Amino acid sequence: MNAPSSRIAIVDGHPLFVEGLTQKIVATGEMEVVFTAADSDRGLRLALEHQPEIVLINMEISGRGAFTLADELARRLPIARIVFLSDDPTDVFLDEALRLNAAGVLLTNDPTDRLMACLRTICHGGVAFSADVMERLEYQPDTKKYVVKVADYLASLTGRQTTVLRHLVRGDSVKEVSKTMSLSERAIESHKYRIMRRLGIHDRVELARYAIREGLALP
Repeated sequence: MNAPSSRIAIVDGHPLFVEGLTQKIVATGEMEVVFTAADSDRGLRLALEHQPEIVLINMEISGRGAFTLADELARRLPIARIVFLSDDPTDVFLDEALRLNAAGVLLTNDPTDRLMACLRTICHGGVAFSADVMERLEYQPDTKKYVVKVADYLASLTGRQTTVLRHLVRGDSVKEVSKTMSLSERAIESHKYRIMRRLGIHDRVELARYAIREGLALP
């Protein structure tokens, strides 16, 4: 039997889902799971150690956040292709995933055969999206990239700003966000100011209501 050809990592905090997905990937005989991690900090450390070809990252991952992790991997482990997992991504999350040149966005509730088909496509150098995600995208021939059909103005936020916003909405203090994201308190304050200015919001209560309405609140 030929050895698995593609090395995959899973960074996701849902153990039952990770266990099931790992079993299905291994059962294909075409791919292997080199590690799993329940948070983004451990995910980064193990990715640099094991150097997987494909990293599956849940958009809801704890720690520094999915997009910050993806950005760091792009800089420090450029061989890795990033695939985001989500149960129902908002437009702003899809937009950020595409801006990070994700190889795919897959829904965690997709049928197993569909997930495996998408992973095979990605393993062979292609891009793949769940059917419900694809309906919200359009392909631009001039740039040869997919974009969100109707991206709201939350999409103007950077991935790091989105992560800061989600932590603030959860009720984390600037000091707590600073520690979680390994950034200075001054940097977090700066991000908070820019987020509120960009969204035209003037206080934290209004910011929280807006983020919850847009589906950006952390669980």
